Amino acid sequence: MKTAKFLSILILMIVLGSCQNPFRPELRDISSATITNSNPQELLHNLEKAYQEKNINIYKQLLHKDYRFELIQSETSSIGVDMDGDGIRDSWWGLDEEIELTRNMFERGSSDGTMPVADDIDLRLQIPPQENWEIDPADGHEHWIVIPCYFDLTLTYFSSNSSYVANGVARFYLVEEAGSWYIRIWRDESLL
Repeated sequence: MKTAKFLSILILMIVLGSCQNPFRPELRDISSATITNSNPQELLHNLEKAYQEKNINIYKQLLHKDYRFELIQSETSSIGVDMDGDGIRDSWWGLDEEIELTRNMFERGSSDGTMPVADDIDLRLQIPPQENWEIDPADGHEHWIVIPCYFDLTLTYFSSNSSYVANGVARFYLVEEAGSWYIRIWRDESLL
């Protein structure tokens, strides 16, 4: 009798242990840090994805090795970086500074410690139709595509029930190398 009871309990445990609750399926992470930038539009969609996922590894795959961020002149004195070592803040910064600033936004909060990491980051780009894209007229840039996009960037902080919103125009200078597109220059034209 004890053996039959034990076997019944054992069988019941095996049956119950093998059942899956259809209302609570197993959670699987299907996201991937592997992206393709096979065209300019896909590149800009991946930019939105990197911000929304706060994924610095995706973000790095979007930027050209000679990347440059260009500020509007009115922001140079407050957030510019001294790139040439002359003690004066410049209106641009390069790849290493961009990665560090973006990593701070995604993982650490503001560089000066005044803002914590946002709980949610949402970047929305209004990518114009391809017929509104431009070719960069500068010498040596004949194959660069220039896409001006209206953007909305929202950083949301749940604990303080607040958000920071930035919007305006960003002009992306994109280049293709070995079948992939990269951001070569990101020019902030928000107040123009």
